[in-house]
Amino acid sequence: MNKFTPAAVGVLLSILACAAPQGDIPADVPAPSNVNIDALLASMTLEEKVGQCFVVAGNANVIDDARPEYKKLARLVQQFHAGGVIWYRSKVYETAILNEKLQSLVKIPLIVACDLEAGMGMRFDNTPWAPWPMAIAATGDPDFAEALGLMTAFEARAIGISQIYAPVADVNVNPKNPVINTRSFGEDPADVSRFVNAFVKGCENGRVLATVKHFPGHGDTDVDSHRSLPVLNADRDRLDRVELLPFREAFAHGCRSVMIAHLAVPALDPAPAPLLNIANKVYGGEDERQAAGTLPATVSDKIVNGLLRKEMGFDGLAVTDAMDMGGLADHFDAREGAIRALLAGCDQILKSGDPEGAMTAVADAVRGGRIPMSTLDAAVRRILKEKMKLQLFSTRRLTPDAAEISKSVATPEHDAILQKIARRSITLVRAATGALPLARGKNILHIAVTDETGPPAFVYSNLSFTTALREESGAEIVEFTINPKSADADLRSAIEAAKHCDAIVMSLNVKARTGAGTIQAPALSIQFSEDASALGKPFAAVSLGSPYVAANFPAIPTFLLAYGSADVSQRAAAAALFGKFKCSGRLPVSIPGVGGRGDGILQ
Repeated sequence: MNKFTPAAVGVLLSILACAAPQGDIPADVPAPSNVNIDALLASMTLEEKVGQCFVVAGNANVIDDARPEYKKLARLVQQFHAGGVIWYRSKVYETAILNEKLQSLVKIPLIVACDLEAGMGMRFDNTPWAPWPMAIAATGDPDFAEALGLMTAFEARAIGISQIYAPVADVNVNPKNPVINTRSFGEDPADVSRFVNAFVKGCENGRVLATVKHFPGHGDTDVDSHRSLPVLNADRDRLDRVELLPFREAFAHGCRSVMIAHLAVPALDPAPAPLLNIANKVYGGEDERQAAGTLPATVSDKIVNGLLRKEMGFDGLAVTDAMDMGGLADHFDAREGAIRALLAGCDQILKSGDPEGAMTAVADAVRGGRIPMSTLDAAVRRILKEKMKLQLFSTRRLTPDAAEISKSVATPEHDAILQKIARRSITLVRAATGALPLARGKNILHIAVTDETGPPAFVYSNLSFTTALREESGAEIVEFTINPKSADADLRSAIEAAKHCDAIVMSLNVKARTGAGTIQAPALSIQFSEDASALGKPFAAVSLGSPYVAANFPAIPTFLLAYGSADVSQRAAAAALFGKFKCSGRLPVSIPGVGGRGDGILQ
């Protein structure tokens, strides 16, 4: 097991000004194996070639071979020859063990992938969430993006993951975007490019394949492609200046993998998309079907083969977004969608709603001549080439060692990086004179606002902001929750409590959530802000999600942005309120009525 490389240590030292983390990564490997890809390709059956193009999904939470979940995955990789696996919510050690088990079943090594835009916590229990990309951009320092990419890659590779579906290269120029939002590095294409390239560099130094997404650009949409098909109505000149720039720059800097969006772009492909009638959609939005949409990019020959491959010269790995998402499934079933995606120039079919049926359909399409064998071979060749570059043929992971994994994943040194990023990201966009710092030991009312029903659902952690406030204030905190089901009686109770407190803090856990479709603070929370402000007490708010919600609360005199509710972000926001450090973050986006990109009150 080897320690961080000297180059990696240099990056981390410059950020932490302390000893480099001591996490380990899997053992050194020789130069890429001398795999003769042409010979390997020639030896493969049609079914083996087709299987290589599919990435199947699972949750690594148990290691019992008798479990139906394991049997399904084992059948897909062994009998249907699936070439990749993507893990969703899982456990660290179970993932490592299952990766080893599945790799032992296949002749050609699997490429194991995971969405890790916000670090390992995004998918793995008992590991910390990192601050979201927009928080990293608020620091103004791309070195933080490189450090996070490096750290995430080391942790992922330690448990057998070789591809990360990150970073997000979308330019979030639409404040109403319900699905990208803080997943983006901001609204300026050049700045987004700098942070994307830094994250990719970190991944590469950690021996993991980074995947920029969602091509050709999901940032200027107000529809969640999980629910239905977004339409990007921009002309080609605007696409070149904004959406395509971060992708073009990433490819120029050597990024070898891209995810294609379920996104209609009429300026690139005006062909209309057919419309299916699906009773039950995986991510909701049964009443949201885009009847006037054009072909999703994932199945558009003009966008993938034409723009991406020929015009932009990209010859790396092109993976579809999840094929069960409404943006595609509203228009093509699993079988037809897979066929069209391969014909369009995609290499990997991700998370098909019917993987066995789709694989069978693709094989039949090749036999029948609809998909030329040359098209299939080109996709498989790119996949095999990437597996060789990742040295998967020469490094079949040994049975995981718990002690070694513990040295690589969720280490104190890695947590220190996340804490540093979180503190540097806190952005003060509005400040009443003398409002900060809050005094310790005082009677504080905390209004916890969520756009979900029930208490604030901090899916990022088990920490509540009340706990973070209590830790900083040294006193008990009185909490009221406002959610979409709150009633006028709840508002009156909260206002009455506000009359008897020394200061008011509102936390806004209002954020982009897969399948939600909108980002909206409850109306009663806005009413509370207006009524409570009239009391004349110290009043501060913290956004623990979308920064754009600040525009809905002009009455609150002091406003901070944390860009997410990861543990480190919550604790950083609470510490900032009590003056533990001076806010230095700057807005990566413009917020109407609040501030422009680059704004931020520096203390």
